[in-house]
Amino acid sequence: MNATLFVLVILVTCFMSSSTKSVLASLLKGLAWLFFAIAGLAFWLGGRAINEFARTERMLAEMEGIALAVVCLGLGAVVKSAGENLTEYEEESTPTTQASSKKSIE
Repeated sequence: MNATLFVLVILVTCFMSSSTKSVLASLLKGLAWLFFAIAGLAFWLGGRAINEFARTERMLAEMEGIALAVVCLGLGAVVKSAGENLTEYEEESTPTTQASSKKSIE
């Protein structure tokens, strides 16, 4: 899944300006930290909240809370990786553009 997300980000970013790529990379990194925070809350408080609001058995609610935490943690990792790959792709493409513009000036 990470590879397909990376390919999608690369294809989409081919048509973006560098400032838009920078904003998108920052947004993805922020979204990743939001997923990590949700995962932490789901791990610590999810079972108790599911037990109280859904009136399910406590053991089942704890397992659902842990499963929710694992899913949010995985999504956070994928989004963070996509944001970092976007930043790396932007840094790799920038020097070649500057080098080609220097060659055209000479």
